[in-house]
Amino acid sequence: MAKERVTTGERDERGEKDVAGGRPRRRRRVLLVLLVAVVCAGVGLAALVGVRLEQRRRGEGAVGAPEAPRQLETVERADGPFTARIEFTSVATGSETVSTEVTWDDEWFFEDPTVYNHELATTCAVLSAVANSESAYYQAGSGSPAYMEDALAQLGFEDVSTASYQYRSEILDEVVDLLVGDDDVVAYSVASKTVTSDDGREKTLLLVSVRGSYGAEWLSDLNMGDAAVYDLDAMDHEGFARAASELVDELSARVTERAGLDGTDDIALLFCGHSRGAATANLAASYADDMTQGLRPLAPLGSIYCYTFATPELTTMGNVSDPLYDNIFNVLNPSDVVPRLPLAAWGYARYGHDLWLPGYGDEGFEGRYERACAQFEKNVGVACPYDPRDRESVDALVADLAREMPTDDDLASVGGMASLVRGLMTDVDIARVLCGHYPSVYIAWMQALGPDELS
Repeated sequence: MAKERVTTGERDERGEKDVAGGRPRRRRRVLLVLLVAVVCAGVGLAALVGVRLEQRRRGEGAVGAPEAPRQLETVERADGPFTARIEFTSVATGSETVSTEVTWDDEWFFEDPTVYNHELATTCAVLSAVANSESAYYQAGSGSPAYMEDALAQLGFEDVSTASYQYRSEILDEVVDLLVGDDDVVAYSVASKTVTSDDGREKTLLLVSVRGSYGAEWLSDLNMGDAAVYDLDAMDHEGFARAASELVDELSARVTERAGLDGTDDIALLFCGHSRGAATANLAASYADDMTQGLRPLAPLGSIYCYTFATPELTTMGNVSDPLYDNIFNVLNPSDVVPRLPLAAWGYARYGHDLWLPGYGDEGFEGRYERACAQFEKNVGVACPYDPRDRESVDALVADLAREMPTDDDLASVGGMASLVRGLMTDVDIARVLCGHYPSVYIAWMQALGPDELS
C-alpha cells in the first residue's frame, strides 16, 4: 500500500501541533516532580524536627557540658583586688581567640549597687563578650575551648552552668526553633561564688552572663509584642521578656536550693550581657528588683548589680527611672544603631541609667578615641574598625524612621518594613556601622576611660 505523501508545509504544521500539544504535558510533569520534591522535603524536615525534639526531651544528641573548672593556681587571692587574663573571641579577627586583663574584687558586692563601679562594669563588658564566645564550644567538632568556664574559674567561681547553650548553638537547633516558633530564648551562664568582705562578712554571689543575638533569636528581637492583646497600657518587649523570665526561673530554683527556709539576705546577684544579652539582663535585673517588693525576693535590693552593653530599647513601661532600678547601668555607644532600636519615638526605653561612651563631636573626643583605638589594638591585634563619624548617619536614620513610622504599629505594615529596610540599606553603611556594636569596641572604650568620662 502506497504511503501517504506529506508535503514539507504539512510536516511542519503537524510538528508544531505535536510540540504545542507536548508542552503542557511536560510542564505538568515538571510541576508534579517539583510538588513531589517539596512534599518529600517537607516530610523529611518534619521528621528531622520530630527526631530533634525527642532528642531534646531525652537530653541526647548535643555536645556535653565541659568538666567542672578548677581555680587556676596562677590567681592569687590576696586581700583587695586581683587581676586575671581572660580569653574570648572577636569578630574583628574572624572569631580568633584574643585576651585581655580584668580586675576583680569580692569587696564590690558589699558596696552600694546604685553607685556606678567602673572596674566592675569593665569586667562585665569582658564577661559579656565571653558569653558570645561560649557558643563555639557547643558546636559538634569545633574543638573550641569552653571560654566561659575558663574565665569564671580564674575569677574563683564554682558550679558553673552553661547548659542552656546545648540546644541553642547548632544550626539544626536554630532551624528547629524557627520552625516550632521557639525563638524567644537566649543562652546564658550561671555560676556561684562565696565572696568575703574585708571585715569577714560572706555572701553567695550568683553571676549571670547572657549571650547576644544568635541564629533564629534575631527574629525574637523583632517580637515587640502588643500591649492591646494583653489588655495593658504598656509592656516589656515580648521577645526579650520571655527570655528574661526563663532566666529568673533558673535563678529562683538555684536560690531556693541554696537558701532553703533561711531567707536570701546573704544572696547577691550580678547580671551582665551585650546586645540581646544586654536587653535580657536588663529585664531580668528589673524583675529581680520587682521581687524585692514581695514576700520571696531572690536577693535584697542592696545586693543586686547589673551592667549591660549595647542595650536595645526594651520597654514601654513608664517607670524605667524609678529609684527601684537605680542598680542597673546600661553602657551605650552613640555610633551604634542597636541601642536606638526600637525607637524612643515609639515610647521605648531601658530600665535604670543610660551611660553614653564618648561620641563624635563631643568635646575632647579625639584624644579619648585615640586611647580607645590603642587599647583595641592591644587587646585584639588589629586596628579598630569602627568609624565614630557613623554617629551622624545613625542619628539621621533614627530621625527618618521616626518621621516615616510614627508608631510601632507602622513597622508591621508593608510600607513601614520597606522604610526600615531602605534606611538600613541606603542611609547607612550597615556593615561599617555594626563595627561600633562589637563587644571588643565596648571593652576597649571601657578600659581606656575613667568613670567620669561617660555621660
